Amino acid sequence: MYYIRAIIDKKGFLMIVCILLGFWFLMTPSLDAYNVIVGIGCALGVTYFWNTDLFKPGEPMGFKPLQLFKLLYYLVLLVYNIVVANIQVARIVLSRDMPISPGFIVVKTKLTRELTRTLYSNSITLTPGTVTINLKEDRLLVHALTKEAADNVSDWYMQDKLREVEVINE
Repeated sequence: MYYIRAIIDKKGFLMIVCILLGFWFLMTPSLDAYNVIVGIGCALGVTYFWNTDLFKPGEPMGFKPLQLFKLLYYLVLLVYNIVVANIQVARIVLSRDMPISPGFIVVKTKLTRELTRTLYSNSITLTPGTVTINLKEDRLLVHALTKEAADNVSDWYMQDKLREVEVINE
């Protein structure tokens, strides 16, 4: 049976809809009326459907504009790190002796919010040469292609950048 869900955090709901809509506009081939209407419908529908998982009762999202700028800066740094890691992995794969030393590492994160932990673990996975296998509470299980990549993950400065986004809200 279907039922109407109450929107727990209206500001947070609107922020997630705007983020999804912005992503939709980046990915859509044109901004004609059809694409705009479908984008708005998808953004509203997805956020409404996942409303109970995205927002916890009594814990408003508490978004501040400075967080948006810090997050955009984080994304620019992430793109830079992805490009650098692509070059490093290409060198490893194209070298004659293939100097890989794959392994797992458990990383304890300083991040306190689920959203930033998830963003951090996805950032590790997006960066070539590393994959986050599991995220449980404040620990990440990461597979790395080389020992150097594993060492870099354990003290990656990107975690501090995400912590700056978190601290604004505390």
